[in-house]
Amino acid sequence: MVLLIAGAFACKPAPTTDGQDPQTKLTLELVDSLVVNELEPLVIDDYLEGSGKFLLRGNKSRKPHLVAETGEIVQVFDVLHDGPNGMGSGAFGYGFLNADQWVAQGLFNGYHVYDLAGNKLQLLDPIHLDIFSMSMYSYRTFFRGFTTNGKRMLVGQEQNLFDPGSLTEEERQSAVYYDRAKTVFSYEVDSSKLRLLETYPEEWKPRKEGKMLGPSPPIVAYHRGRQELALLPTIGDQLFVYDYASGRPLLKYQVDLRHRFRTEGLPEQVGDYSSYPAFTDLRYVGKKLLVEFKTRIPEDIVTQLRAASEYRYESPLFKEAMATYSKPYYMVVAGGKQVGVLDGLPLSGALDFADENGYIYVNDNLDPAVERDYNVFYRLKFKE
Repeated sequence: MVLLIAGAFACKPAPTTDGQDPQTKLTLELVDSLVVNELEPLVIDDYLEGSGKFLLRGNKSRKPHLVAETGEIVQVFDVLHDGPNGMGSGAFGYGFLNADQWVAQGLFNGYHVYDLAGNKLQLLDPIHLDIFSMSMYSYRTFFRGFTTNGKRMLVGQEQNLFDPGSLTEEERQSAVYYDRAKTVFSYEVDSSKLRLLETYPEEWKPRKEGKMLGPSPPIVAYHRGRQELALLPTIGDQLFVYDYASGRPLLKYQVDLRHRFRTEGLPEQVGDYSSYPAFTDLRYVGKKLLVEFKTRIPEDIVTQLRAASEYRYESPLFKEAMATYSKPYYMVVAGGKQVGVLDGLPLSGALDFADENGYIYVNDNLDPAVERDYNVFYRLKFKE
């Protein structure tokens, strides 16, 4: 495996506050639904524009499902085993490389390349140093696959590409961490060339001001059609968007994000628990970017819940507090500036996926209001 280190190069981005009011309230409308006749709750991991194919993942079994735009299950791949075509007992998620191949990110055993018949074509060299930490999400994957100029590529974020033990304890507790930690990557499948990309941009305020606010691992989104990469550190209010057509990230613009439920500026600290509303998701919706954050339970109420029970997460009071205080909100970016906000989703469920055709998919299959023996993904778009 060839390892290269790369930064992001560009002139200082132009201001992004002109034009439409960034606090304009936008709305979504229901277009139709993707209905999949499968009992197990599913989530969408990927959709390949032009092919009409989805990759879905069983929420419990983690089995990959190839699904047509009609909702028909084309194939459930038998790969969660240790046989010749297997990848082990589980996967973080799945994504297309092109119209004929897809990739599975195994649980700590690398990336596995398959064809659409479920035959394993390749096991990539590990894109991690060791196992230092683990995060799993119901609706997010950590990588995006694509093929450009004949090159099969992966881009994404891998926590275990950086060894915290390479820093002293003092350095880990300081902003030196942001200078050294690189966990965003690009990987050329055919040459095994791994390039580490700038994870915390120099203009990101905590790094620029030398203020340590925890690891704040960024969320990465990639637009195959535009060859554009977006990077969102979870703390602060800055979104960075790069042109990736050359295979190296060139900064196109930086957007300062604003919302009435997020105070401007950096928090004083992010400790064991903080009510600071960190960013939780980032999606391309057509040419737009959708940034999600969630409000959190106030710290004084969490203190009361902790005092009441050490098993507070299971208590009715905690669930009531979550329903009262923890709500998703969205900021919408287009053309290098914030153009509006969304106050939640118009349907019950969670943001599961968004595609380059401009559709958002809402998933309530994990906790439906009415029990059913099939999956529904509500397809929405921005109302003009």
